Amino acid sequence: MMARRLAIVAALMLAVGAFLRVVSAADLVPDASGLNALPMRIDQWHGRDLGRFDHDIEAVLQADTYTMRRYTRDAIPVDLFVAYYATQRTGHTIHSPLNCLPGTGWEWVDRRRERIRIGPGRDIEVNRNIARKNGEQDLVYYWYQSHGRTIASEYRNRLMLVHDALTLHRSDGALVRVTAPIIVGATRAADLPAFIRALYPVLTRHLPE
Repeated sequence: MMARRLAIVAALMLAVGAFLRVVSAADLVPDASGLNALPMRIDQWHGRDLGRFDHDIEAVLQADTYTMRRYTRDAIPVDLFVAYYATQRTGHTIHSPLNCLPGTGWEWVDRRRERIRIGPGRDIEVNRNIARKNGEQDLVYYWYQSHGRTIASEYRNRLMLVHDALTLHRSDGALVRVTAPIIVGATRAADLPAFIRALYPVLTRHLPE
């Protein structure tokens, strides 16, 4: 079942990429420099940069800009990765974690959706997954962010990409991933929903609407 879904996602990515390449209208490319100014302190979490990928990984990622941070609260780390694509018409499309992480040796052992309250009367739906590699497990939350929308579904994200390319002449978007290790026997664990709740309004101010 998992393999079939991964194949469908991969096929959909290829189909959308092919469609965007033949659409004649040029993209309006917004300024995404604000992502580089994402603050090192978010509520009670203090961050530091984790550097850059090597050239080979960046060539595969094909993001126009990205940031990797480690935020810590009470000595418990949370890793943040945001990759922004200014245009996805030229084949530089967002890489789904469903495909990317298994390609680096990780195995998905649990996948579900979760709603997180980010403000009075407002929730967002995100992916909540557990990945395993060499006996270690990570808790992974991720979603797609574009034009003020938060989308969990790979399918819906691709459909909205086509819609926005036709109606807004924009195909930009971002992948947001928040990760923390699952440590067996630990007395405390990273509260990823609390971090996302604090991160969300800050991050959306630093991405194009």
